[in-house]
Amino acid sequence: MIKINWSVEEAVALFYFYFNDLTSKNDLKKLSAAYKKRAVMLGIQTDDKFRNINGLSMQLGCITYIVTDGKHGFSSASKLFYETYHLYKTSPEVFSRIFKEFNDKYM
Repeated sequence: MIKINWSVEEAVALFYFYFNDLTSKNDLKKLSAAYKKRAVMLGIQTDDKFRNINGLSMQLGCITYIVTDGKHGFSSASKLFYETYHLYKTSPEVFSRIFKEFNDKYM
């Protein structure tokens, strides 16, 4: 498995899906495809497990942990996810702009 660190724009997109209750298998399939399209456009080498539905579901559990102050979800959230949540809370206009750019390029 190739390990590829998450980018801010990828994290913002996942948080956007979380906050807009776009977490069905079909929604995650679309987001996974967008992540893969982004990787191809940026020349990032990936494998079959890259940002797949199971992995995205696990990351949503990490977001749940952050948003619920540790009451629910998975405690293995990355520093980037904490920073992304802080961005969402303190600079919603920047968060929205990052998501719009991601959406326009890759969705």
